[in-house]
Amino acid sequence: MPSVIRALVALSWAAALCVRAAMDECSDERDWPQRCMPEFVNAAFNVTVVATNTCGSPPEEYCVQTGATGVTKSCHICDARDPRNHHGAAYLTDYNNQQDTTWWQSQTMLAGIQYPNSINLTLHLGKAFDITYVRLKFHTSRPESFAIYKRTSEGSPWVPYQYYSSSCEKTYQKANRGFIRTGQDEQQALCTDEFSDISPLTGGNVAFSTLEGRPSAYNFDNSPVLQDWVTATDIRVTLNRLNTFGDEVFNDPKVLKSYYYAISDFAVGGRCKCNGHASECARNDGGRLVCNCKHNTAGDDCQECQPFFNDRPWRRATADSPNECLPCECSGKSAECFFDAELYRATGHGGHCRNCADNTDGPNCERCLDNYYRDPGASRCLPCLCNPVGSVSPQCDDRGMCACKPGVTGEKCDRCQPGHHSLTEAGCRQCSCSPSGSTQECDVNTGQCRCKDNVEGFSCDRCKLGYFNLDENNPQGCTPCFCFQHSSVCDSADGFSVHAIKSDFNDEQWTGQERDGARGQVQWSSSGQEIFLISEDYFPIYFVAPEKFLGNQVLSYGQNLTLNFRVDRRDSRLSAEDLVLEGANLRVAVPLIAQGNSYPNENTQTYVFRLHDSTDYPWRPTISHAEFYKLLHNLTAIKIRGTYSDRSAGYLDDVSLVTARRGPGVPARWVEQCTCPQGYQGQHCEQCTVGYRRAQPELGPFSSCEPCNCNGHSETCNTNTGACDCQDNTAGLSCERCQDSFYGDATQGTPGDCQPCPCPPGATCAVVPRTREVVCTNCPTGTTGKRCELCDDGFFGDPLGQNGGIVRTCRSCKCSGNIDPNAVGNCNRENGECLKCIYNTDGFFCDRCKEGFYGNALAPEPADKCKPCACSPLGTRNQQTSCSQGTGQCECLPNVAERDCSACMPGFFNLRSGNGCERCNCNPIGSTNGQCDIVTGQCECQPGVAGLRCERCETNFFGFSVSGCKPCDCDPEGSVSGQCKEDGRCECRPGFVGARCDMCEENYFYNRSVPGCQQCPSCYSLVRDKVNQQRQKLHELQTLIDNLSSGQDTVSDQAFEDRLKEAERAIMDLLEEAKASKEADQGLLDRLNGINNTLTTQWNRLKSIRNTVDDTGTQADLARGRVRDAENLIDRARQELDKAKDAISKVDIKPPGGTGAPNNLTLLAEEARKLADKHKMDADQIERIAKNANDTSNKAYNLLQKTHENERKTSEEIEELNMKYNKAKELAKSLEKEATKVQTEAEEAGNKALKLFANLTSLPQIDTKALEDANKIKKEAADVDKLIDKTEKEYNDLREDLKPKEQEVRKLLDKGKSEQQTADQLLARADAAKALAEEAAKKGQATFKEAQDILDNLRDFDKRVNDNKTAAEEALKKIPIINATIMAANEKTRQAEEALGNAAVDAREAKSKAEDAERIASNVQKGSAKTKEEAEKAFQDTTNLDNEVNDLMTQLTNAEKELKEKKTQADQDMMTAAMASNSAKDAEDNARKAKSTVKTVLKVITDLMNQLGNIDKIDLSKLNEIDESLKKAKGEMDKSDLENKLKELNNVAQTQEAMINDYDRQIREIRADIANLNDIKNTLPEGCFNTQSLENP
Repeated sequence: MPSVIRALVALSWAAALCVRAAMDECSDERDWPQRCMPEFVNAAFNVTVVATNTCGSPPEEYCVQTGATGVTKSCHICDARDPRNHHGAAYLTDYNNQQDTTWWQSQTMLAGIQYPNSINLTLHLGKAFDITYVRLKFHTSRPESFAIYKRTSEGSPWVPYQYYSSSCEKTYQKANRGFIRTGQDEQQALCTDEFSDISPLTGGNVAFSTLEGRPSAYNFDNSPVLQDWVTATDIRVTLNRLNTFGDEVFNDPKVLKSYYYAISDFAVGGRCKCNGHASECARNDGGRLVCNCKHNTAGDDCQECQPFFNDRPWRRATADSPNECLPCECSGKSAECFFDAELYRATGHGGHCRNCADNTDGPNCERCLDNYYRDPGASRCLPCLCNPVGSVSPQCDDRGMCACKPGVTGEKCDRCQPGHHSLTEAGCRQCSCSPSGSTQECDVNTGQCRCKDNVEGFSCDRCKLGYFNLDENNPQGCTPCFCFQHSSVCDSADGFSVHAIKSDFNDEQWTGQERDGARGQVQWSSSGQEIFLISEDYFPIYFVAPEKFLGNQVLSYGQNLTLNFRVDRRDSRLSAEDLVLEGANLRVAVPLIAQGNSYPNENTQTYVFRLHDSTDYPWRPTISHAEFYKLLHNLTAIKIRGTYSDRSAGYLDDVSLVTARRGPGVPARWVEQCTCPQGYQGQHCEQCTVGYRRAQPELGPFSSCEPCNCNGHSETCNTNTGACDCQDNTAGLSCERCQDSFYGDATQGTPGDCQPCPCPPGATCAVVPRTREVVCTNCPTGTTGKRCELCDDGFFGDPLGQNGGIVRTCRSCKCSGNIDPNAVGNCNRENGECLKCIYNTDGFFCDRCKEGFYGNALAPEPADKCKPCACSPLGTRNQQTSCSQGTGQCECLPNVAERDCSACMPGFFNLRSGNGCERCNCNPIGSTNGQCDIVTGQCECQPGVAGLRCERCETNFFGFSVSGCKPCDCDPEGSVSGQCKEDGRCECRPGFVGARCDMCEENYFYNRSVPGCQQCPSCYSLVRDKVNQQRQKLHELQTLIDNLSSGQDTVSDQAFEDRLKEAERAIMDLLEEAKASKEADQGLLDRLNGINNTLTTQWNRLKSIRNTVDDTGTQADLARGRVRDAENLIDRARQELDKAKDAISKVDIKPPGGTGAPNNLTLLAEEARKLADKHKMDADQIERIAKNANDTSNKAYNLLQKTHENERKTSEEIEELNMKYNKAKELAKSLEKEATKVQTEAEEAGNKALKLFANLTSLPQIDTKALEDANKIKKEAADVDKLIDKTEKEYNDLREDLKPKEQEVRKLLDKGKSEQQTADQLLARADAAKALAEEAAKKGQATFKEAQDILDNLRDFDKRVNDNKTAAEEALKKIPIINATIMAANEKTRQAEEALGNAAVDAREAKSKAEDAERIASNVQKGSAKTKEEAEKAFQDTTNLDNEVNDLMTQLTNAEKELKEKKTQADQDMMTAAMASNSAKDAEDNARKAKSTVKTVLKVITDLMNQLGNIDKIDLSKLNEIDESLKKAKGEMDKSDLENKLKELNNVAQTQEAMINDYDRQIREIRADIANLNDIKNTLPEGCFNTQSLENP
């Protein structure tokens, strides 16, 4: 451990000298260069180490060394194939976690691992590093002898760095614990026995400092020796000898297995070597680690200057000087230079420029080369380039002018003077060129004249072939021959003179035209005698020339169109189409300023345009001279742009077009006279000679002429159209065919080539090439055959009377529109009988429905024709399938109804019996309507009634009547059972009374804690007796009242009268309350009636829904049957095809012999050949229709399956609703009965009160019993009213509960209707598909195969969608794991932040630079927060993906209808799933980064803990030496005037002094720190390794 302290102190000195540079960039705040270095890192982290020996291949056992004898060792297996038990070299440089230690391990001593056998561990850093330390942590005891080597390049030798051995001299021939004195070789390796003890048995560290003990370490910047010493690209550790206890001599396998090498961590601290010229290293394009060089340096290690920065020699950057490379001074003439040591010593600048540009020379490119001169306007030098033949000297003057010999001209004396040629030593000779055909120039070497484009000859004195009229004024020399492209030989015509077509604007139709074709107004300027146009906007308006300038203007080719033009202001905006020529579907245009013309202005200027195709006169688009001739031959428009800006005017005058005409005058030599080839004549070969005709008459004179060809049937032909005057019954342009109704070969050239056809009038005929037989064609409508002797398909008759001798004209078959017009063989060709009736029709004329169908076969629409009887086999006699043709009524069994015999009559059931329906026999009193369930026969009973026939009351009901049975409603506690007697009274338990046994007997009371009624205490008997007395008095009073009503005595007692009035008032109040109760009861009855009506309506609707669902099921069954029929039809078609194929293979067609008549197949061959194409097209159409039919059938089948499933669900829901409806109905009836009962009781109470009132008007006494009865009735009425309210509330609640079900039923009904409509449509389409499938029998095999392919594609599509869904679900499954990882990282990051805060305080007291941990933790927190946000975003994206996948699966059910759209959507979902997977992967990467960052802190604390953990004792003498070293260093820093370092070093010295003075206290604090750091380390998550703080002291 003292050596570790010394190493750290030495490192602190080296780091203190460069700590500022390491943290700064390569330039300061003033952008001045300064030394910079990459960050300090563990260069070995995660770098692969190559080990020459590793355990596990094959698996082997090893034991853990305990150091104790007689103790059983713990043994394990090393297996390279088992991830849990392998110990490969990758564990040397991975993250070192003491909670989960990983290590590399060699084979054991049992396998021969011991001296002299050694093991090499080689670390390839991939680039040069400045190594500060090499640290090894051993999992076993440290070796007895091992060495560390390094090398500086791939092929360089290994150089020893350090030896460790307890026998240095014996093993390595090095002195033990040697040292290096000043002046000695500082690159020699030392040897020490400090780390060669066998203790500790595990966890021992070995730290090697590259600069420790090197005298020049304190002057590292000026020590190239040490700079090379710390440089390494590869590190090798050689393990030479194991440490043992000596017990291996007994060769005990257990002992030998306990000795092996094992290292848990291999760390190399250092910086990427950049020689102070880079602050970072990065991977280049090839993946190699290189420095990001600054200071104009280059190379992997910034070890050289950039190519153009060699003004001073390269040096390593130091703290005093960055030694950046300076650019060379090349006067801007070179980008290349090299370091010239002699020039550097002479001038102080060593940059010597090479490859100077601009013909300069000198170290700084400061002067010109010989025979060059300085460009006056620039700094470059230009070559003189004096012609050696024509110049006097190769050197020119300052202007670059050469001195020429006599007769030579040019700056370089390189050419003859104009009109001269053949440059020689004696000069140039004059040229002799024709002025008409040449440019007056000639070849300077040969004297060959430079001819115009269409001229040739040495002196340019003749026209080229195809050209004529050598003219000096013609820029091209000669005019091309036109000759309508029939001849290339022509000459100038005689008799033509120059003529000009001019415009004087008198009675001329000059018009204006806008670009879009609209007419513009041309105006006359009387002042200028000119015409003009005025524009309202920027769009141009053109002058359009009158007729005299148009038409055939071929004679104007090569001549000028001249005009005078001006504008009213100068802001003209020219275009590419200022002058436009149109004609012969061609259009060319030129700008106004083309051909040397000036810009228009306010002054009148003359503009000249030459009409030819020269490149010097750019007509656009470019056309050939032949096309230009063609345009002028039919010139249809000349347009001259008149306006050039907004609200401007253009003035036109003196338009002239040069042409030629016959007559005297100046000869027009440009008019051609063509020499025509055979077959052509005319001045321009524009006519065909006699016996020739136009090959393409539509081209007119441009068409070539060819000899007339009339095949010997005419002597002449029309020269323009080429039509022959045909004879001998021939026709055609060349008499190449016979006239209609004739046959033969008109090309034979004889008068008898064409003979009359042996066919009916109006028909034509043809000859069969092979048999030469004459066959009629284009027979009259309805006939066919080789002599039109047969009726055509779809017709019948006997056109030649071959059958019976009577001629019968072929007539169209009458099949009532019930055949397929595209089919073949629809009817009998002789009698007209229809053979292929469709739409389920039959009969001679397809005028009736076939068996098993009914309807109107003559209806115009197929849907209105014959429909299937579809008789129900259960209800039809003898299970017949036929029905009435008119009505469709099937013959039903007894008591069976409906057209198709599919239902029982009302009051009957059991259709499935097969013998008709049975009578319900419902009890007329107990049933509601006599109807019963059509399957079970269960009658619909009144409320409270039960039994199959509704013949009895339900249990706990009574009073069997037409209104049903009433509930007993016995109180369950007071009655013996729930069943009552016939009068409705319940059988009560002892102590209970009342009709319902719901009251206690007198002198009994009800106690909730004890069942039943309990007898009251004895004191209540007195009350009972008193009540009985009162009852007796009331009884007497009642008797008295009865007697008074019948007696004659008069009572006159004033008190009695008062009491009587009081009683009267009470009775009146009771009467009013009874009336009010009656009204309230009436309201309740009305409400109950409304409720009952609503329930009845709902019941009817439910019945309607049920019927609809039943109909839907029936239609679905029909559709499934039709689909099966279609499939059976396809199978039959396939079988018929196979049979037809076999039959065709057996047919033996014999060719006709001799000249006899052909057989029937031969006769039909021509007709079949003609119809083959049509039939092929029909077959293709049928194939497509059949395919569509098959697809439609599949869709119908799938939809019907869904409909059947929905029908089942609907039935279940309807059953549930029926049950709820019955309950609600029973409850409503109960309420109605209760209300009726209450009303009856109220009426009775009212009547009784009226009676009492009438009887008591004269009574002397009050009947208190009647009052009590009235109050009791009132109370009962109130109770009944509450019961009604409660029942009504329950009913309303039930009705509210039924509303969602009602809505669901409505939706189901609508859905059922929609599906029924869809089913109907599908059934109709299935019918059409069936008919089409019948006609497609010949293509059934191909249709079936294509349908199978479509099915495979759909399955494949479904599979791909499922695969996509699976992939998306797998991505979704990863999200919770990722989220949990991120949350754990966040939690551990928070814990790390808190723990690191404490660690920073404690570590600051132990080491002055431990505050870096807090900063790193802060960065980890920020990175983790960012990672959390990104992960949450990824989670949200993935949640969205889940929703999208669910939507996709929902939409997949409609894939049959929208296959293409769903496929596209599935592809998009695949892209979205891939994007979500990438997002999840990014989130995982971010979490991994956060985890790695947290590991940074863990490694720092682990290193500190390991270093502090090995402090067993502190050597006071060593601390004194440290104190002295610090004082010495402080003195040296004072001498170096490093004021900026002084304060920091003083603080370090004071800290060390305080440590010495507080020796005992610091040991306790350090041990406490160790425990604290252990706790911190245990709370941190795993992460990556980063040791930015290792360089700190």
